[in-house]
Amino acid sequence: MVVLLALSGCEEATPEPPDAPAAAVAVVPTPVAAVPTPVEPEPAPVAAEPAPVPADDELPPLDAGERAALLAGPEERIISHREHFTVSNEYRHDLWFPYLRGLGGAYIGVASDQNYTLMAVARSEVGYLLDLDRQVVRLHRVYMALIAASPQPDQFLARFDERAEAETRGLIEAGLSDMSPREREAAQRFVADNRAALREYLGTVHASRRGDQGVTWLSDPELYAYIRRMVAGGRLRPINGNLAGKTAMATIAASTRELGLAVKLLYLSNAEEYLFYTPDFVANVRALPVVADSVVLRTIHDRFVGWESPGDGDRRWNYQVHRLEDFQTRLADRKNSSRTSMLERATAEGVISRVTKGVSVFKPVSG
Repeated sequence: MVVLLALSGCEEATPEPPDAPAAAVAVVPTPVAAVPTPVEPEPAPVAAEPAPVPADDELPPLDAGERAALLAGPEERIISHREHFTVSNEYRHDLWFPYLRGLGGAYIGVASDQNYTLMAVARSEVGYLLDLDRQVVRLHRVYMALIAASPQPDQFLARFDERAEAETRGLIEAGLSDMSPREREAAQRFVADNRAALREYLGTVHASRRGDQGVTWLSDPELYAYIRRMVAGGRLRPINGNLAGKTAMATIAASTRELGLAVKLLYLSNAEEYLFYTPDFVANVRALPVVADSVVLRTIHDRFVGWESPGDGDRRWNYQVHRLEDFQTRLADRKNSSRTSMLERATAEGVISRVTKGVSVFKPVSG
């Protein structure tokens, strides 16, 4: 049986990666503290009211030309023979919400379903779900098929109950009909082998709240409705690829430009722990069309000295917000050869603000 790990970080590795933190399928605690209010944040937070359910004319289906632009271009074909990082052990994505609300534009994110929460809060117009592991990409397709068939979060969750196994298999078969029989069978086998683990993990996502407010795509019906509208409108593209590769990221940059969209949100999780800022990685990120309010989101494991976790509900990750334009500028300086060297220099420059415990915000680069 494939082991499902609760690591949200990817295996984007050119150098030999550090030891990954120990992980298992996560049982997410349900903390009750309210989301902290940022102090002097950069970028400025927006009011934290839940986004309304989108009306039909707010997020219409892509037309044929737009859909072709979203799907245009090749991907890499990479299948991990290690663990499949198909669940997340980052539990406080809500700490980012004040910096994301209403950003719109194009979204690029690695790893699994935590992307749906971030896209829904940002009200992204299209989403590119990039992962090094083809199994993760297949799982996105499975989720999309089941989301399309499930009007409510509870109904989606019930698809992973044992008694629903036959019906769920039929929905997956129909939803993945454009894939090769071999790809469909690989997706079906993964779900069958890991149904109970997926049900447990998604159940904890469904239960994640801060006080009375759901803070994930499965615990807030309005966030779920937004993702379901994106699925129905053909606005998501799962894509197999490497952040530091030569193909998939170039495809995404070209696709967003063809759609006339800026990349407003790039979610890296902790993938930067597993790569250096190679020329290909630098070129890929710098090629993305961005605007002043575009942001990078990254997590930093608390084993790295100086990057504390929020503590409340997550004792592992520091959550960082970084202007994407500034990240592109810093990548042009070859002294910033990795995340570690970049953060060390930025910290010495005094441009990283610890807004609240567990959250770090880059101030815009001057000049």
